[in-house]
Amino acid sequence: MRRGMYRVRGTNGGPDDVRVEDDGIEMPLAESLYRSRGYLPRVEDLPWQEAYFAPKRSTASTEAAKGVADKAAREVARQDFLDRFRKQ
Repeated sequence: MRRGMYRVRGTNGGPDDVRVEDDGIEMPLAESLYRSRGYLPRVEDLPWQEAYFAPKRSTASTEAAKGVADKAAREVARQDFLDRFRKQ
């Protein structure tokens, strides 16, 4: 079954295309033809080509950054505690 993947902007004022996946094969299809045949998802719900291929931030790197921030916050709290203890 054909399914839309992303949209491609037309060049020099030409019509936009939709890239469609059909059993693992990617093919271009005119946006008007895509709409008239009622393929899903709707054209408005498809990302543009630039957004589709933009690098996505992985959850692993997000978790690693959060871990580093948590460790730094704990170290600051530890140093504050030691400073207060040493002043007494």
